[in-house]
Amino acid sequence: MLLPQRLFDLHESVVIAVTERQEKFCIEFARCGNATEAYKAAGYDVRSDNTARANASRMLTNANVQARIAELCAKLEDEKIMDAKERRQVLTEIARSKMEEPQDRIRAIDTMNKMDGLYINKTQLSGADGGAIQVITWEGAGDGNDK
Repeated sequence: MLLPQRLFDLHESVVIAVTERQEKFCIEFARCGNATEAYKAAGYDVRSDNTARANASRMLTNANVQARIAELCAKLEDEKIMDAKERRQVLTEIARSKMEEPQDRIRAIDTMNKMDGLYINKTQLSGADGGAIQVITWEGAGDGNDK
């Protein structure tokens, strides 16, 4: 069975002490989320699905296996989240694409400008009924001699 390249990349960074088969089990479990299927795919001798299910369940109680699965899942989850550089690349492709509608290209440029902080948001404050804001100052503030 061929595994996605990113799982092989994760395999290269093994830090937690697990056996080779346990590592295969962890990778498969992180990929599919099914312990029985992961147990079979890891190459363990399986006589029946019930045996595979019981052994896979037992495997999931191993602290090192749990830690390795958590590590793999965290790395896979990180890959799902787009970082700022990737967002910029996608927006740049849209902005430069002649195949996109003009409003989509403009929206992509607008979004990148916002990301770069090129727009200044101005906020106007006013007092009651649109009048001036009343500013009250206290002389001697903080020294106990307030007037």
